[in-house]
Amino acid sequence: MGSELASIITEAERIAGLQGKLLLAGITRMTTAQATSARDTPQLIAQFQAALLEVKKSVRGNTNPSANAAELKPGNLTPDQLRRHIELYLDLMSQRSLVLGDPLDTAKRVDETAAAGLDCARVSVWLLDPDETKITCFDLFERNGAKHSAGLELHAKDFKPYFIAIATQRTIAAHEAQVDPRTECFTASYLKPLGITSMLDVPIWVDGKMVGVVCHEHQGPSRRWNLDEERFAYLMASFVSLSMERHTPSRF
Repeated sequence: MGSELASIITEAERIAGLQGKLLLAGITRMTTAQATSARDTPQLIAQFQAALLEVKKSVRGNTNPSANAAELKPGNLTPDQLRRHIELYLDLMSQRSLVLGDPLDTAKRVDETAAAGLDCARVSVWLLDPDETKITCFDLFERNGAKHSAGLELHAKDFKPYFIAIATQRTIAAHEAQVDPRTECFTASYLKPLGITSMLDVPIWVDGKMVGVVCHEHQGPSRRWNLDEERFAYLMASFVSLSMERHTPSRF
């Protein structure tokens, strides 16, 4: 491994520990082992430098201009919880068939993994239509009963603040989802009927275009997401992106 790639990987680990290295691997689609055997080409260096910027953004927290340090707790998971996050992500990374196979199978596995890792009642993958007028549920996993479903549609004309948010923000950490300006539009028709109090949503990007969102929904007393949880959610969305990049839109 060349000195440039080595220094970038070391910097990612310095900034965010093992999760920083995993995030770098998810963005570059190269594990540390793969990078170890790679040469310091200008293209790879540029790719890893851009990924390092994303790692730094993740550490800084939510990009919502209205958010501040008091709104997002610092990473404060226990060592066991962090270890669980890492184990779950590595398990996904080790399954090459999830990336090469059907994106729907990948979405289902990611939803199950994210629900376990973040202790969420519901996790779902939604896809944006080509005209950007609606998102359709590609897969929804409900932990209670371990059920999968799909097909619900949400239209941009009915939920404008949310559609603006997913198009412009890296993550949407809505601690109080029923009153958050980005998600309160769902309160009457979706959040209250389902008992959803907090949401953590991460847009899915494929080839530089936002194509959907991974939505993590918490039921019960409202929940304040911390940076470790936000990083894990971002890793899950990155895995969906990686799978979808390998397939034409007609496949999903």
